[in-house]
Amino acid sequence: MKQTHLTPHVIQGWYREFLSICPTGQLNKQQFIKFYNQLENSSTKNVEKIAEDVFQAFDRNGNNRIDFNEFLIAYALTSIGDPVEKLSYAFSLFDKDHSDTIEPNEMIDLLDKLCSITGRRTRNQSTATLACDIFHALDIDHNQKLTRDEFINGCLKNDFIRCMLSPFERI
Repeated sequence: MKQTHLTPHVIQGWYREFLSICPTGQLNKQQFIKFYNQLENSSTKNVEKIAEDVFQAFDRNGNNRIDFNEFLIAYALTSIGDPVEKLSYAFSLFDKDHSDTIEPNEMIDLLDKLCSITGRRTRNQSTATLACDIFHALDIDHNQKLTRDEFINGCLKNDFIRCMLSPFERI
């Protein structure tokens, strides 16, 4: 309740729904995609393209399963969390190698997926050019790596970049 700011009644309802989808109490990737889509009532096509990255970010202990706690915290933070919490999860999506930094190739890869899924346009730019522009704006120390702080603070100051980089934001 502390981390999600949800009431016990809401948490219990989600838990019942969670157990109806996965009686074992843990979701594998395919179950995760199905359950998350149901909660979001998403009409987004091709969500599988990004689901692996989302799943990896939500699987905080790295066991290739998401238990109810991981799911509830991740879903609540990405759906009803404050902007900093949402951006922190977005950072985790981009940081595929868990280096605590985002490199340009990681950003290009996920931008390709995000643009494909959301239909967001990149203003007639390639995702590589867009990633370069984003790095120019956010990479304070110009080392071609974004730290979590650079990413979050830069996104909070630039609504366009924030909207492009955070699939959880509805600005």
